[in-house]
Amino acid sequence: MFQEELRKDHPTVYKVLENALKRDRLAHAYMFVGEASAPKKETAYLLAQSLVCDEDGFADETCESCMRVIHNNYADMIYLDGSTISIKKEDILKVKEEFSKTNMESKGKKIYVIDGAEYATISALNSLLTFLEEPGSQTIAILLVENPDQILDTIKSRCQMITFQKQNKADTFKRFREEYDILDAYLLSYLGIPEKKIAEVMECEEYQHALYTFKTYIEKYLKRYQDANVFLQTEGFGKNKLDSKLVCRYFLDMLGLLAKDALIEKRIDSSWYQSMIDLMSKKQAEHILNVSNTIKDKNIKSVNLGLLIDQFIYEMGEFDE
Repeated sequence: MFQEELRKDHPTVYKVLENALKRDRLAHAYMFVGEASAPKKETAYLLAQSLVCDEDGFADETCESCMRVIHNNYADMIYLDGSTISIKKEDILKVKEEFSKTNMESKGKKIYVIDGAEYATISALNSLLTFLEEPGSQTIAILLVENPDQILDTIKSRCQMITFQKQNKADTFKRFREEYDILDAYLLSYLGIPEKKIAEVMECEEYQHALYTFKTYIEKYLKRYQDANVFLQTEGFGKNKLDSKLVCRYFLDMLGLLAKDALIEKRIDSSWYQSMIDLMSKKQAEHILNVSNTIKDKNIKSVNLGLLIDQFIYEMGEFDE
Protein backbone atom coordinates (compact mmCIF):
# COMPACT_ATOMS: atom_id res chain seq x y z
CA MET A 1 0.00 0.00 0.00
CA PHE A 2 1.15 3.52 -0.68
CA GLN A 3 1.09 4.59 2.98
CA GLU A 4 3.83 2.08 3.74
CA GLU A 5 5.91 3.52 0.92
CA LEU A 6 5.30 7.01 2.29
CA ARG A 7 6.24 5.94 5.83
CA LYS A 8 9.50 4.44 4.57
CA ASP A 9 10.61 7.10 2.07
CA HIS A 10 9.16 10.27 3.63
CA PRO A 11 8.77 9.60 7.37
CA THR A 12 8.35 13.26 8.35
CA VAL A 13 5.48 13.78 5.90
CA TYR A 14 3.92 10.53 7.08
CA LYS A 15 4.11 11.51 10.76
CA VAL A 16 2.70 15.01 10.26
CA LEU A 17 -0.34 13.71 8.39
CA GLU A 18 -0.81 10.73 10.69
CA ASN A 19 -0.90 12.97 13.76
CA ALA A 20 -3.34 15.38 12.12
CA LEU A 21 -5.67 12.54 11.13
CA LYS A 22 -5.57 10.78 14.49
CA ARG A 23 -6.13 13.99 16.43
CA ASP A 24 -8.69 15.34 13.94
CA ARG A 25 -6.67 18.53 13.63
CA LEU A 26 -6.46 18.89 9.89
CA ALA A 27 -5.67 22.22 8.28
CA HIS A 28 -8.21 23.58 5.81
CA ALA A 29 -5.46 23.91 3.20
CA TYR A 30 -2.18 22.08 2.58
CA MET A 31 0.70 22.83 0.25
CA PHE A 32 2.79 19.79 -0.63
CA VAL A 33 6.20 20.99 -1.81
CA GLY A 34 8.76 18.80 -3.54
CA GLU A 35 10.60 18.08 -6.76
CA ALA A 36 8.91 16.35 -9.67
CA SER A 37 9.92 12.91 -8.39
CA ALA A 38 8.31 13.42 -4.97
CA PRO A 39 5.04 11.49 -4.52
CA LYS A 40 2.99 14.63 -3.91
CA LYS A 41 -0.02 13.51 -5.94
CA GLU A 42 -0.05 10.04 -4.39
CA THR A 43 0.07 11.60 -0.92
CA ALA A 44 -2.75 13.99 -1.78
CA TYR A 45 -4.90 11.07 -2.86
CA LEU A 46 -3.99 9.14 0.29
CA LEU A 47 -5.05 12.11 2.41
CA ALA A 48 -8.28 12.42 0.44
CA GLN A 49 -8.96 8.70 0.95
CA SER A 50 -8.27 9.07 4.66
CA LEU A 51 -10.87 11.85 4.91
CA VAL A 52 -13.65 9.65 3.53
CA CYS A 53 -12.60 6.19 4.73
CA ASP A 54 -14.15 4.63 7.83
CA GLU A 55 -10.70 3.58 9.04
CA ASP A 56 -9.18 5.70 11.83
CA GLY A 57 -6.01 7.53 10.84
CA PHE A 58 -4.80 6.70 7.37
CA ALA A 59 -7.21 5.06 4.95
CA ASP A 60 -7.25 1.32 4.37
CA GLU A 61 -6.85 2.13 0.63
CA THR A 62 -9.08 -0.81 -0.33
CA CYS A 63 -12.67 0.07 0.59
CA GLU A 64 -15.24 1.34 -1.92
CA SER A 65 -14.77 4.99 -0.97
CA CYS A 66 -10.98 4.72 -1.26
CA MET A 67 -11.21 3.08 -4.66
CA ARG A 68 -13.61 5.74 -5.92
CA VAL A 69 -11.19 8.47 -4.82
CA ILE A 70 -8.21 6.88 -6.53
CA HIS A 71 -10.22 6.49 -9.75
CA ASN A 72 -11.59 10.05 -9.59
CA ASN A 73 -15.15 8.83 -9.12
CA TYR A 74 -15.78 10.45 -5.74
CA ALA A 75 -18.39 13.16 -6.31
CA ASP A 76 -17.12 15.57 -3.63
CA MET A 77 -13.51 15.56 -4.82
CA ILE A 78 -12.10 17.60 -7.70
CA TYR A 79 -8.61 17.22 -9.18
CA LEU A 80 -7.20 20.00 -11.35
CA ASP A 81 -4.10 19.08 -13.34
CA GLY A 82 -1.97 22.18 -13.81
CA SER A 83 1.13 20.08 -14.50
CA THR A 84 0.24 19.74 -18.18
CA ILE A 85 -1.77 22.87 -18.95
CA SER A 86 -2.09 26.11 -17.02
CA ILE A 87 -5.09 26.40 -14.69
CA LYS A 88 -7.35 29.33 -15.55
CA LYS A 89 -9.61 31.50 -13.42
CA GLU A 90 -12.62 29.69 -14.90
CA ASP A 91 -11.32 26.40 -13.49
CA ILE A 92 -11.21 27.80 -9.95
CA LEU A 93 -14.65 29.41 -10.32
CA LYS A 94 -16.04 26.04 -11.40
CA VAL A 95 -14.64 24.42 -8.24
CA LYS A 96 -16.22 27.19 -6.15
CA GLU A 97 -19.56 26.68 -7.87
CA GLU A 98 -19.50 22.92 -7.39
CA PHE A 99 -18.55 23.22 -3.74
CA SER A 100 -21.30 25.75 -3.06
CA LYS A 101 -23.83 22.99 -3.74
CA THR A 102 -25.08 20.41 -1.27
CA ASN A 103 -22.74 17.49 -0.67
CA MET A 104 -23.23 14.60 -3.03
CA GLU A 105 -21.55 12.11 -0.68
CA SER A 106 -22.55 11.11 2.84
CA LYS A 107 -19.10 11.68 4.38
CA GLY A 108 -19.52 15.47 4.33
CA LYS A 109 -15.96 16.25 3.22
CA LYS A 110 -15.22 18.23 0.07
CA ILE A 111 -11.68 17.98 -1.28
CA TYR A 112 -9.97 19.72 -4.16
CA VAL A 113 -6.44 19.02 -5.33
CA ILE A 114 -4.55 21.47 -7.55
CA ASP A 115 -1.52 19.86 -9.16
CA GLY A 116 1.11 22.28 -10.45
CA ALA A 117 -0.52 25.20 -8.67
CA GLU A 118 2.42 27.50 -9.43
CA TYR A 119 1.57 27.29 -13.13
CA ALA A 120 -1.91 28.74 -12.66
CA THR A 121 -2.57 32.14 -14.19
CA ILE A 122 -2.43 35.21 -11.96
CA SER A 123 -6.21 35.63 -12.17
CA ALA A 124 -6.65 31.98 -11.18
CA LEU A 125 -4.33 32.42 -8.18
CA ASN A 126 -6.22 35.52 -7.08
CA SER A 127 -9.50 33.64 -7.38
CA LEU A 128 -7.99 30.76 -5.40
CA LEU A 129 -6.91 33.23 -2.70
CA THR A 130 -10.49 34.42 -2.16
CA PHE A 131 -11.56 30.77 -1.94
CA LEU A 132 -8.91 30.05 0.70
CA GLU A 133 -9.86 33.16 2.67
CA GLU A 134 -13.40 31.86 3.18
CA PRO A 135 -13.03 28.09 3.50
CA GLY A 136 -16.03 25.93 4.23
CA SER A 137 -15.79 23.99 7.47
CA GLN A 138 -15.74 20.69 5.57
CA THR A 139 -13.60 21.80 2.63
CA ILE A 140 -9.97 20.73 2.31
CA ALA A 141 -7.60 22.18 -0.29
CA ILE A 142 -4.38 20.42 -1.30
CA LEU A 143 -1.97 22.33 -3.53
CA LEU A 144 0.89 20.42 -5.14
CA VAL A 145 3.87 22.64 -5.85
CA GLU A 146 7.38 22.21 -7.19
CA ASN A 147 8.42 25.88 -7.04
CA PRO A 148 6.76 27.60 -4.04
CA ASP A 149 8.52 30.89 -4.86
CA GLN A 150 6.09 31.23 -7.77
CA ILE A 151 3.09 31.12 -5.42
CA LEU A 152 1.62 34.29 -3.88
CA ASP A 153 2.77 34.78 -0.29
CA THR A 154 -0.84 35.38 0.71
CA ILE A 155 -1.72 31.90 -0.55
CA LYS A 156 1.25 30.26 1.14
CA SER A 157 0.35 31.92 4.44
CA ARG A 158 -3.08 30.24 4.33
CA CYS A 159 -1.69 26.76 3.78
CA GLN A 160 0.17 24.34 5.99
CA MET A 161 3.34 23.65 4.03
CA ILE A 162 4.63 20.09 3.98
CA THR A 163 7.98 19.55 2.27
CA PHE A 164 9.14 16.28 0.74
CA GLN A 165 12.82 15.45 1.00
CA LYS A 166 14.78 15.34 -2.23
CA GLN A 167 15.71 12.10 -3.93
CA ASN A 168 19.44 11.39 -3.67
CA LYS A 169 20.27 11.53 -7.37
CA ALA A 170 23.85 10.37 -6.96
CA ASP A 171 22.72 7.22 -5.14
CA THR A 172 20.07 6.58 -7.79
CA PHE A 173 22.72 6.88 -10.51
CA LYS A 174 25.00 4.43 -8.71
CA ARG A 175 22.17 1.91 -8.50
CA PHE A 176 21.18 2.13 -12.17
CA ARG A 177 24.47 2.68 -13.99
CA GLU A 178 25.30 -1.02 -13.99
CA GLU A 179 21.85 -1.97 -15.22
CA TYR A 180 21.30 0.58 -18.01
CA ASP A 181 23.26 2.50 -20.61
CA ILE A 182 25.43 5.00 -18.74
CA LEU A 183 23.88 8.05 -20.42
CA ASP A 184 20.30 6.88 -19.80
CA ALA A 185 21.11 6.07 -16.18
CA TYR A 186 22.69 9.48 -15.65
CA LEU A 187 19.98 11.53 -17.33
CA LEU A 188 17.07 9.70 -15.74
CA SER A 189 18.68 9.86 -12.28
CA TYR A 190 19.61 13.53 -12.42
CA LEU A 191 16.36 14.61 -14.04
CA GLY A 192 14.75 13.38 -10.84
CA ILE A 193 12.68 10.53 -12.27
CA PRO A 194 11.43 8.39 -9.34
CA GLU A 195 13.40 5.17 -9.09
CA LYS A 196 10.33 3.00 -9.50
CA LYS A 197 9.49 4.76 -12.77
CA ILE A 198 12.94 4.88 -14.36
CA ALA A 199 12.51 1.67 -16.38
CA GLU A 200 9.07 2.78 -17.57
CA VAL A 201 10.23 6.26 -18.59
CA MET A 202 13.33 4.95 -20.35
CA GLU A 203 11.16 2.77 -22.57
CA CYS A 204 8.56 5.43 -23.38
CA GLU A 205 8.64 6.98 -26.85
CA GLU A 206 8.54 10.54 -25.50
CA TYR A 207 11.79 10.06 -23.59
CA GLN A 208 13.47 8.31 -26.51
CA HIS A 209 12.48 11.04 -28.95
CA ALA A 210 13.57 13.74 -26.50
CA LEU A 211 16.96 12.03 -26.12
CA TYR A 212 17.41 11.84 -29.89
CA THR A 213 16.38 15.49 -30.24
CA PHE A 214 18.67 16.59 -27.40
CA LYS A 215 21.73 14.77 -28.73
CA THR A 216 21.26 15.87 -32.32
CA TYR A 217 20.35 19.44 -31.43
CA ILE A 218 23.27 20.13 -29.09
CA GLU A 219 25.78 18.57 -31.50
CA LYS A 220 24.57 20.84 -34.28
CA TYR A 221 24.23 23.89 -32.02
CA LEU A 222 27.83 23.71 -30.84
CA LYS A 223 29.02 23.58 -34.46
CA ARG A 224 26.59 25.88 -36.28
CA TYR A 225 23.40 26.98 -34.54
CA GLN A 226 21.56 27.63 -37.83
CA ASP A 227 21.68 23.89 -38.57
CA ALA A 228 20.35 23.17 -35.08
CA ASN A 229 17.41 25.50 -35.68
CA VAL A 230 16.50 23.79 -38.95
CA PHE A 231 16.68 20.38 -37.27
CA LEU A 232 14.44 21.46 -34.38
CA GLN A 233 11.85 22.95 -36.72
CA THR A 234 11.71 19.88 -38.96
CA GLU A 235 12.23 16.97 -36.56
CA GLY A 236 11.81 18.32 -33.04
CA PHE A 237 8.28 18.48 -31.66
CA GLY A 238 4.73 18.15 -32.85
CA LYS A 239 5.61 16.05 -35.89
CA ASN A 240 4.12 12.80 -34.62
CA LYS A 241 1.51 11.38 -32.25
CA LEU A 242 3.68 11.70 -29.16
CA ASP A 243 2.91 13.96 -26.22
CA SER A 244 4.83 16.95 -27.60
CA LYS A 245 4.81 18.90 -24.35
CA LEU A 246 6.31 15.97 -22.48
CA VAL A 247 8.96 15.54 -25.18
CA CYS A 248 9.72 19.25 -24.92
CA ARG A 249 9.97 19.07 -21.12
CA TYR A 250 12.42 16.17 -21.23
CA PHE A 251 14.44 17.95 -23.95
CA LEU A 252 14.67 21.19 -21.95
CA ASP A 253 15.53 19.31 -18.75
CA MET A 254 18.35 17.46 -20.54
CA LEU A 255 19.64 20.68 -22.05
CA GLY A 256 19.58 22.46 -18.70
CA LEU A 257 21.34 19.57 -16.96
CA LEU A 258 24.11 19.52 -19.56
CA ALA A 259 24.60 23.29 -19.22
CA LYS A 260 24.80 23.07 -15.41
CA ASP A 261 27.32 20.25 -15.63
CA ALA A 262 29.41 22.28 -18.07
CA LEU A 263 29.42 25.25 -15.71
CA ILE A 264 30.79 23.19 -12.83
CA GLU A 265 33.09 21.22 -15.17
CA LYS A 266 31.61 17.92 -14.07
CA ARG A 267 33.23 14.72 -15.30
CA ILE A 268 30.86 12.05 -16.60
CA ASP A 269 31.72 8.51 -17.71
CA SER A 270 29.66 8.87 -20.88
CA SER A 271 32.14 9.76 -23.64
CA TRP A 272 29.51 11.51 -25.75
CA TYR A 273 28.15 13.58 -22.84
CA GLN A 274 31.65 14.50 -21.70
CA SER A 275 32.59 15.59 -25.21
CA MET A 276 29.62 17.98 -25.27
CA ILE A 277 30.74 19.45 -21.94
CA ASP A 278 34.28 19.89 -23.25
CA LEU A 279 33.05 21.67 -26.39
CA MET A 280 30.87 24.14 -24.48
CA SER A 281 32.25 27.45 -23.24
CA LYS A 282 31.15 28.86 -19.88
CA LYS A 283 29.28 31.67 -21.67
CA GLN A 284 27.47 29.18 -23.86
CA ALA A 285 26.55 27.08 -20.84
CA GLU A 286 25.15 30.11 -19.00
CA HIS A 287 23.14 31.13 -22.05
CA ILE A 288 21.75 27.63 -22.66
CA LEU A 289 20.81 27.24 -18.99
CA ASN A 290 19.01 30.60 -18.89
CA VAL A 291 17.08 29.96 -22.09
CA SER A 292 16.12 26.37 -21.21
CA ASN A 293 14.87 27.44 -17.77
CA THR A 294 12.87 30.33 -19.21
CA ILE A 295 11.21 28.21 -21.89
CA LYS A 296 10.64 25.32 -19.47
CA ASP A 297 8.61 27.58 -17.18
CA LYS A 298 6.48 28.62 -20.15
CA ASN A 299 6.04 25.12 -21.56
CA ILE A 300 3.24 24.17 -19.21
CA LYS A 301 1.38 27.45 -19.63
CA SER A 302 1.74 27.59 -23.40
CA VAL A 303 -1.15 26.43 -25.56
CA ASN A 304 0.89 26.82 -28.74
CA LEU A 305 4.03 24.71 -28.68
CA GLY A 306 5.05 25.92 -32.13
CA LEU A 307 5.26 29.53 -30.98
CA LEU A 308 7.15 28.44 -27.86
CA ILE A 309 9.75 26.60 -29.94
CA ASP A 310 10.06 29.64 -32.19
CA GLN A 311 10.82 31.70 -29.09
CA PHE A 312 13.35 29.10 -27.94
CA ILE A 313 15.11 29.18 -31.32
CA TYR A 314 15.17 32.98 -31.33
CA GLU A 315 16.57 33.24 -27.79
CA MET A 316 19.17 30.52 -28.39
CA GLY A 317 20.33 32.46 -31.44
CA GLU A 318 20.84 35.58 -29.32
CA PHE A 319 24.09 34.20 -27.87
CA ASP A 320 26.99 36.63 -28.06
CA GLU A 321 30.41 35.12 -27.43
